[in-house]
Amino acid sequence: MLAKMPTMDFELYSEAGFVWVPPGVRADKKHGYWTCLPNAPQGKKGISVVGASVYTEHPSTEILTLSYDLCDGRGLRRWRPGLPLPYDLFAHLAAGRPIEAHKAMFERLVWENVAVPKYGFPPLNPYLLRCSMATARVNNLPGALSNLGEVLKVPVRKDADGRRLINKFSIPRNPTNTDQRTRIRPEDDPADAENLYSYCDTDVQTEQECAVAMEPMSADELEFWLIDQEINHRGLGVDRQGVRDCIAVLEEALAQYGQECVTITGGLQPGQLAEIRGWLAAQGVHLPDMQADTIEKALASAFGRPPTDGRPFVPPMPAAARRVLEIRSLIGSASVKKLYAMEYQCSRDDRLRDLIVHHGARTGRPTGEGPQPLNLPKAGPKLVTCGACERPYRTSADACPWCGAPYAARRMKDGKYVSPAWQPEMVPHVLEIMSARSLALVEWFFGDALLAIQGCVRGLFQAAPGMELIASDYSAIEAVVIAMLAGERWRIEAFERNDPIYLVGASKITGRSLQFYLDWFVEHNEHHPDRQTIGKVSELACGFGGWINSYKAFGSTEADDEIKRQIVAWRNASPAIVELWGGQWRGPPWRREQQELYGLEGAFIAAVNCPGETIRPACCPSVSFRFDPVRDSLTLTLPSGRQLAYAEPRLSVSDRNNDEMQISYMTWNSNPKYGMMGWVRMSTYGGRLTENVVQATAHDVLRHAIINLRAAGYPTVLHVYDEIVVEVPEGAGSVEDVERIMSTMPPWAANWPIRAAGGWRGKRYRKG
Repeated sequence: MLAKMPTMDFELYSEAGFVWVPPGVRADKKHGYWTCLPNAPQGKKGISVVGASVYTEHPSTEILTLSYDLCDGRGLRRWRPGLPLPYDLFAHLAAGRPIEAHKAMFERLVWENVAVPKYGFPPLNPYLLRCSMATARVNNLPGALSNLGEVLKVPVRKDADGRRLINKFSIPRNPTNTDQRTRIRPEDDPADAENLYSYCDTDVQTEQECAVAMEPMSADELEFWLIDQEINHRGLGVDRQGVRDCIAVLEEALAQYGQECVTITGGLQPGQLAEIRGWLAAQGVHLPDMQADTIEKALASAFGRPPTDGRPFVPPMPAAARRVLEIRSLIGSASVKKLYAMEYQCSRDDRLRDLIVHHGARTGRPTGEGPQPLNLPKAGPKLVTCGACERPYRTSADACPWCGAPYAARRMKDGKYVSPAWQPEMVPHVLEIMSARSLALVEWFFGDALLAIQGCVRGLFQAAPGMELIASDYSAIEAVVIAMLAGERWRIEAFERNDPIYLVGASKITGRSLQFYLDWFVEHNEHHPDRQTIGKVSELACGFGGWINSYKAFGSTEADDEIKRQIVAWRNASPAIVELWGGQWRGPPWRREQQELYGLEGAFIAAVNCPGETIRPACCPSVSFRFDPVRDSLTLTLPSGRQLAYAEPRLSVSDRNNDEMQISYMTWNSNPKYGMMGWVRMSTYGGRLTENVVQATAHDVLRHAIINLRAAGYPTVLHVYDEIVVEVPEGAGSVEDVERIMSTMPPWAANWPIRAAGGWRGKRYRKG
């Protein structure tokens, strides 16, 4: 059994994320009241709106209590303002001994932004921090302490009375006729304050029990977690003025679009989703829900489709219904929410912090926090570039609104007019017009204002004064990884030659040569349609065993029979990848020939059936599976040596075929798309296991690069799946050097043809 870890936990009071409305503003609130920040998501208040950095920077933030256990035989201790400082805790840290917390970045920010300036604590060495939440995520367990304790069935659980105590002491309250206080202090109710202190004690004990029950981070995992904490604490700069200008135009647009919706529907606001759905049904547009994906899908077919190529006729949507859906899509767009998150969570030095959740996904890849920088809009409206002043404007204009040059004077290249497009260099020009905070002016220059704002969101992240960003990404990294793991020879050779994989893939399906597609590009100055509709779709949809729905999800509009033909052609061209998925029967699903466990799926099943044995699939011996019956957990070891955990793996008779086994494991599901929420049993199969291995291995390549860039003086400020963004002094370093370091593979992937390319440097973040 593991020894308990020294652990600490703070409880605070703060008015961050609340707005005080003074008496007299509302007749029914004569003593004033607290409300949420304007346009806060779902009316939320507090730390969930402003984030930990702004929360701890707020002048009202104060420590209510600190509980800690140094595991020195003296047990739990408490400190609160007014008591002698916790010198034993300081001595523990001064001696270089680590201390754990649950979501350690919060404790770090409390220490730095509150405890040091307000109470005289000494500076904290952040490399001594450990995090039981991060350890939970590495073990693919729930991050929230209450859920973690429940899943692990630890003897001490988070106190259920904590929510009441936090609401009482940690946040402001609305005054009443009989009690006009705007907060409850611990000294106002000593008995319940003792309950708060006890609650904090229990958190420390629960965190310690959970840490003991989990597999600790490996040394390599801990090293990268500490680097992730550096990145989170360093943060990424924000153009605060640009954000506020965009918000001003956004709010004017939302008001205008909202009134348009009211006019069309006879009184319904865009936020009245149930009523809007009913109104749409009366127009003949029946939607199962009003989720963003559903609306996007409906709009994709809003103009109808003729009955061609075996596809059924789809009538066009009534114009009024289409416009209402367009308005709802615009108002509910992610870029709207991101702007407010960027404004409210920006620290006093105009940087956003704590943006990355370490091991947020099962594979070890991060997920995003706050404004979700890992999922930013790619582009804005397609704009024309003026050939005279080289500034962008809308395609419907007769002349450039900047300089008056006629539309015919737009930019040319190689004797041809440059097609309208959104380009990163347009962002400063668009923000210049945004600064006037006039919806009409933005629309006059760029057409759709919300699309223009959407195009600017990425560029609102920027380098600090005197600094620049350098970024690059890996070219088709997952496609290279799966080819190398599977040993798909023709794919490996294509990557070694640096052939365009979407065109090579399309040629395998259509029978046209790669040279045909290359010649087409030279002749037409654009790619053949097969690149997008067949090459790209098949590469994205087929690599992990996807079938018709997967193909459609990546944009195919072909009839089902044609999609089946393309998928079968892809699989026939990539037999080694199909072998990697594995299974329980040889032969295609529609013609099973011989029962056999093979590939990743077969290895998983064999490992569960052979506890304690290490099972390696013959087609990919760099990956292994081992089931530990004591911990009731299966570990999948990657080529890097990093491990993925599958809790409580089980085999059962398949619902589809009674001569096959269904694989399942327990996991914490927070996405309703995947079924019931919470700690649930989830099934998997060879294609999904392949996805886990490929994504995890690609992330290991990225980790290796981040570590090497750090050693070379290129500190990362953001990493996004296959992209790394570093911040350097103006003129320092180079794109070429960053890409050289990124393209240097770890020893276990020394001969893999993975390349970083298409890099850039500049003040504003952009899509390469």
